[in-house]
Amino acid sequence: MEFRNLLSFLRAAELGNFTQAAQELGYVQSAITTHIQQLEAEIGVPLFERIGRKNILTPYGQQLLTYANQAMQLEENILSIKQHDPSDIQGTIRIGSVESIMSSLLLDVIQRYRMRYPKVDVKIRLAITEPLFDMLRHNSVDVIFTIGSQLDTLDCVRVYSHPEEAVFIAAPHHPLSKRSSIPVEEILEYPIIVTGENSFLQQKLNELALQYGIHPDYPIQTESSRLIIDLIRQNLGISFLPLYMVRRTVLKGTVRILPVVGYSLPFFTNVFYHKNKWITPQMQGLLDLVKWQWEENDVLGSGGPDDI
Repeated sequence: MEFRNLLSFLRAAELGNFTQAAQELGYVQSAITTHIQQLEAEIGVPLFERIGRKNILTPYGQQLLTYANQAMQLEENILSIKQHDPSDIQGTIRIGSVESIMSSLLLDVIQRYRMRYPKVDVKIRLAITEPLFDMLRHNSVDVIFTIGSQLDTLDCVRVYSHPEEAVFIAAPHHPLSKRSSIPVEEILEYPIIVTGENSFLQQKLNELALQYGIHPDYPIQTESSRLIIDLIRQNLGISFLPLYMVRRTVLKGTVRILPVVGYSLPFFTNVFYHKNKWITPQMQGLLDLVKWQWEENDVLGSGGPDDI
């Protein structure tokens, strides 16, 4: 049984499409078909059935999935025997992240990762949480960093979670910044700059506004939390952002946390990979750094980059 056939099987299983698997692995589509047929001949059972345009795993294919992942992990271990030094490891790590996490919490992690694994290429894709899970399920990324609840998903493995909090912010000279307390129903009447339609934080604001029968005004929407902070500095409204994103700007006095009473939003920063993904040395290196820096040293809540 050849490793290349198992790899073709895994990619086809992850993507549900032989053509896409071939494109990713650098084969023609017929080669993937041949690899799967060779596996089926060796094992003696069908591994896929075609439903519409999707290739769906049979029960036998589902069983093989676990063993194939173990086999590929074993191959990685064998190939890494000579790679005692992390600087010898080569390849690519594909990271998907919410923009606020990447521009604040992950900056130090990425810097340390590049120092420790200089031969590994780092590819980063930014999106809100829901599209990130789609990327993970379509094998467009290896690991994702999201914000939201601590709930698990059926097809993704949650590696780490860290408790967070979201806060309302405004410029120091905004009228609300002069107040000692602000009822939550009052703040919802102000224009709020938010991080894009269907983002986790906007969904929570919508749920909150619904409780009070308020239709919130979102005059500016953007995927960039850094841009939102710049807009707040210009006194163009208020916003609702993770505390880790704004802590340093608050300490510098360029942004104020508004004293809203009657509401708080605890949530989690989560790290996921797909359950069918074998953990490559490149992935393991990143996950180890995240654990060391975010959990053991409690850097997770240290705030955004110095230049914000």
